[in-house]
Amino acid sequence: MIVFGNRNFATGMLLAGVKQSFVFESREKIIDVLRSLPSDEFIIANASVVEAVPELEQFTNLVSIPDEVKDFGKIDDLQHIIKSVVGIELEV
Repeated sequence: MIVFGNRNFATGMLLAGVKQSFVFESREKIIDVLRSLPSDEFIIANASVVEAVPELEQFTNLVSIPDEVKDFGKIDDLQHIIKSVVGIELEV
């Protein structure tokens, strides 16, 4: 599993145990990382990262997460996504 996101999201996922968690700084940095990944790699990315790097869409196991908690319909949506992806329940 690999994560691309804003500073808060990527740091949170790193603290949750996702070792390959990258803060989105530039499109080029993400492209460099993508070159070494198999097409079936499980990727979690903030929606803004997916918009900035459309090459992410070629990965079959891509999960796009809203950038801000307020973009979810309710907080349970975020907790459910994180639990299904990471495998543990995090308090948000």
